[in-house]
Amino acid sequence: LKARNILLKSGGCGDGRPYVAKVADFGLSMRMDPHETHVSNVYQGTITHMAPEVLLHGKVSKMSDVYAFAILMWETYTGGQAFKGTPRALLGHEITKMNRRPQFPYDTPFEYQLLACRCWESDPTIRPTFEQIIADLSRMRAK
Repeated sequence: LKARNILLKSGGCGDGRPYVAKVADFGLSMRMDPHETHVSNVYQGTITHMAPEVLLHGKVSKMSDVYAFAILMWETYTGGQAFKGTPRALLGHEITKMNRRPQFPYDTPFEYQLLACRCWESDPTIRPTFEQIIADLSRMRAK
């Protein structure tokens, strides 16, 4: 999940939303049994969006998607590319061993920044579920 794979359609959605977002690239997607927690496999993708457990152990899960969503949150808010200018050869080490994450601008709403930080936690077991993320974003939007 990354910004360049999200398509936006403006207007005419019929439900009052100004636009609809659609995920456009499922080239590396896998079907998981609902009872599985992760898939161990050789994983390909964009290193900037890979969770630490994917980089270290190749474990792809819903929680690694939550991590990638946090990077997407940062990209959406800032309009930037995560870790731009960092050599790929160093990035995996910085993400997994140095806990490096993109930095939000100082004027980022606190709740939004906090949600992203929860989503890109190093420990996947303490990241929120997408259901929790939707609830948090809906609450922020209602304010």
